[in-house]
Amino acid sequence: MTDEKDPPAVLQARLANERTLLAWLRTAVALMGFGLMVARLGVFLDTLAMTSHEHLRAAGQSRWTGAALLITGSTVAIIGSHRVRAYARVIDPKSSPPGDRGLYFTAALVILLGVGLATFVVVMY
Repeated sequence: MTDEKDPPAVLQARLANERTLLAWLRTAVALMGFGLMVARLGVFLDTLAMTSHEHLRAAGQSRWTGAALLITGSTVAIIGSHRVRAYARVIDPKSSPPGDRGLYFTAALVILLGVGLATFVVVMY
């Protein structure tokens, strides 16, 4: 063979790197889902405060906590995509793996979703 690298080993490393990015994105989406749940709890507490005519301080706190979790999820997606991109250059510095654009596009969508939802939670709720 004229290649210095073992192609199955490089392929295996690329696929492991791709699974790692998907794990980072799964963690980011889980944090964002939990953030939405906490923000929705604030809406429930606001409704409860209106019906019982009591002021609940936790309603405002849950909105900001939910937004913080949404931003944390976006940050996790950013960190994960940067780390995976750095490891992809270490695995094969001469070429980029096929299908990387789709993965990074998905990461960008997750990041934008988190930032957009955090903005929505802070502004609308």
